Amino acid sequence: MEGFKVLLRTSRPVGWFFGPILYAIGLVHSPKPFTSLRKKRAVILQLLSLSFPLSLIVFGVNDVYDFETDTRNARKKIDGLEGTIVDPKDHAVVTLAAWVATAVILATSFTSGRRSNVAVVSLLLFMSWQYSAPPFRFKERPFLDSLSNGVIIDLAYLAGYTAGGGRLDRRMLTLKGHVLGLCTTGVHALGAVVDVEADAAVGQRTIATVFGPRLALVFGAMSYLTALLIEQQLTVFGVYILGGLLMMVAPIVDLSLAHAAFQAVVYWTGVMSAIWFAEKAVAAARQRRASADRRS
Repeated sequence: MEGFKVLLRTSRPVGWFFGPILYAIGLVHSPKPFTSLRKKRAVILQLLSLSFPLSLIVFGVNDVYDFETDTRNARKKIDGLEGTIVDPKDHAVVTLAAWVATAVILATSFTSGRRSNVAVVSLLLFMSWQYSAPPFRFKERPFLDSLSNGVIIDLAYLAGYTAGGGRLDRRMLTLKGHVLGLCTTGVHALGAVVDVEADAAVGQRTIATVFGPRLALVFGAMSYLTALLIEQQLTVFGVYILGGLLMMVAPIVDLSLAHAAFQAVVYWTGVMSAIWFAEKAVAAARQRRASADRRS
């Protein structure tokens, strides 16, 4: 039971929603999200696999390899919402559970019956491990640390897109997942600024420790600005990006606002995701009503 509690804590229950949300957005943007009962079951199974199991890999593996810096990080000791400290005696349990989660997620990709989905999910798992674990450990490769986080988000979106029949061709260049990836690149840079003192204390090379907090924040803001320029209009996505950009700018002026800005961006993401899904649900209901009216 104690081991299960450790796994729950290190997986960050508040983070269980991000993988399914991204997957669902990609699915909505795919050509044919639901083609049969079997496909529906496969989609639901894969969506669920990107909740607790994926969080266990992304956050759990990070907690194992970042133990030294986490013990010096005040925000990892407060309430667990932004991370936790995993005792070294539990590292083996967390690592084993992460490998089991990897096998489960990979297995769900085969149920999709789509090779593109298997490829995307395999790359998603690789990036989720290699952000924290050797041999690549992107966390300590400045700029790649933030960019790799954006890639993970983009791949979670593409998992949903390919599960719904989307192809990895030139059309994927215009997908919203890339915009969300850019935003996450910015959020990561902001998080690196929040952790700069703890990371520097143990000699970790991150975008913030190597180039300094302000340059890291400027890079994060530029990531958001690039996303906004790609979106070009104030859709729900556009409003989400603009709000995040404004939150990124504040700590450039006053570094003491970095942690508050990081928390604000996370909550802003949750709120805007709910608004986006509500908008899509209303649009779908109106379309069904219009179809019914035409038949009557």
